[in-house]
Amino acid sequence: MSGKRVIAICISGGEFQTEKGGVLSYKGGEAHAIDVDDQMKFKDFISEIGDVFNCDAATVCLKYFLPDNKKTLISISNDKDLQRMIKFHENSNSADVYLIPEEAAPDISNMPASRSSRTTLSETIPPVPMDDMIDDTTGPEDPLLSLSVSAPPDVTMEQVVNRAADAQIVTNPPDIMSSILEAPNPKGDILTKARTQQWQNTITGVGQRFKNVGEFREALRKYAIANQFGFRYKKNDSHRVTVKCKAEGCPWRIHASRLSTTQLICIKKMNPSHTCEGAGGINGLQTSRSWVASIIKEKLKKDLHETCPINFVADQQKDLHESCPITFVADRQKNLQESIPKVFAHSYHAYCLRYLTEELIRDLKGPFSHEIKRLIVDDFYSAAYAPRADSFERHVENIKGLSPEAYNWIVQNSQPDHWANAYFPGSRYNHMTSNSGEPFFSWASDANDLPITQMVDVIRGKIMGLIHARRIKAAEANGRLTPSMEIKLEKECVKAQTLHVAASADNNLFQVRGETYELVNMTQWDCSCKGWQLTGLPCHHAVAVLSCNGRSPYDFCVRYFSVENYRLTYSMLINPVPLLEGEMCRESSGG
Repeated sequence: MSGKRVIAICISGGEFQTEKGGVLSYKGGEAHAIDVDDQMKFKDFISEIGDVFNCDAATVCLKYFLPDNKKTLISISNDKDLQRMIKFHENSNSADVYLIPEEAAPDISNMPASRSSRTTLSETIPPVPMDDMIDDTTGPEDPLLSLSVSAPPDVTMEQVVNRAADAQIVTNPPDIMSSILEAPNPKGDILTKARTQQWQNTITGVGQRFKNVGEFREALRKYAIANQFGFRYKKNDSHRVTVKCKAEGCPWRIHASRLSTTQLICIKKMNPSHTCEGAGGINGLQTSRSWVASIIKEKLKKDLHETCPINFVADQQKDLHESCPITFVADRQKNLQESIPKVFAHSYHAYCLRYLTEELIRDLKGPFSHEIKRLIVDDFYSAAYAPRADSFERHVENIKGLSPEAYNWIVQNSQPDHWANAYFPGSRYNHMTSNSGEPFFSWASDANDLPITQMVDVIRGKIMGLIHARRIKAAEANGRLTPSMEIKLEKECVKAQTLHVAASADNNLFQVRGETYELVNMTQWDCSCKGWQLTGLPCHHAVAVLSCNGRSPYDFCVRYFSVENYRLTYSMLINPVPLLEGEMCRESSGG
């Protein structure tokens, strides 16, 4: 089937009706054709659909009929589904694909930053230990150590902007364009002069080339806004785009198509004249979440570059990457698995335990009582926190007794070297989940009713406040370690008082007896209990050895936890970004 191509007739806006014999028929709606071949990825297919319909394709389900079967709809939700559709239609030239709005998602308000699933996990997943919520640790300075960076995929700044843009689009599209573009200047223009001039040049005429069809559509949208007219797609697929002015009878037209054997899109025909005098206006231009977000990011980059020492920060976020490996605590989405190693070579991707637990419960088939699910999750968490392979295996065997299917999922599908302490090759300093990113998601929700640019500015202001509070807290710290780390080390020192230490022939290797028998290697900062390696603080076995040798445990704590680095982390300022004149007018009037 190599090289097989199918034309996907994507249809939206109609409804299904049941005919005699249970046969389904689709009535009404709008259709667009998209070329699909056996090399296309699902994410690219979704992107094409979003572009041709000018919508967020992530909010719809994709369905199709098998040939000669109009009773059962088949879902497309990943690469394999898309390839199956192509295979099933290898004897046809086209396949009808229906865009169906998703049903309302279940209430997951008690599951912060989690994806919806069929199982309510608020009662299944055990509470996250307080050790996971350290708020006064600092970044790394020692090149031999790693930084544990909490990076929940749902709450990155880019996706906060995307989600915010999406919410604003649903409520009031014209207001978005105003908040992005309006800035009255002394001449009374609606759009800023610089941006208007810049966007007016995005389309220059016949012969102009673009890297791909997406870049052409992006340029076309900006061009239409700058010239104050709306447009309609007549043809819109990955090979060709034909567009006319939205105003009835206006002769403005443009046609672009792909250059043979390349991805380049070239404008082949264009009538640049309007007779409508912009009757369509920017209100007639449909927007998408990703497009609005890209404009906002472009605007923010410019303003932040003018007001904040971005070059200094970039030189630092670069020095860190080059000096030590970084541990990212995030979901195990495929795009993260692929992109993190590309951008941060020799770094570590630690899977968020909460997301992984949701995935495990969601993938289990068959009936399971709430008690069985709770026991599976309890042992799963215990296996993740287990410091050594023997205790990890013990908890996994317990799961096998409860559900062989869950056991097989863990062994064959979960990749323990990304989430289990016993096998993880990097250091995550007890950060087992990505919960530390929750404030960003909460801030975005609180500011959801604001225009998008003001919303992002509110988030920036809250970040400024958070850094200021942490700066004060760091200045008030009077120990050698951050406050929470001082408490943890003090507890280890108390437990060390009852231990017995014996030196071996190697002056750096010690035997420590208490409730257990452990080996401490002072050269490698290693204890067989794994507590030292997992937390970055000397465990009570190591503290006992240090006391016997007259050494200070503070000298054997990772530098991340020092008050000096704590203060350095929050020493840099984020300066306010000045509002445009139009935005200040709206704020003063309460608009």
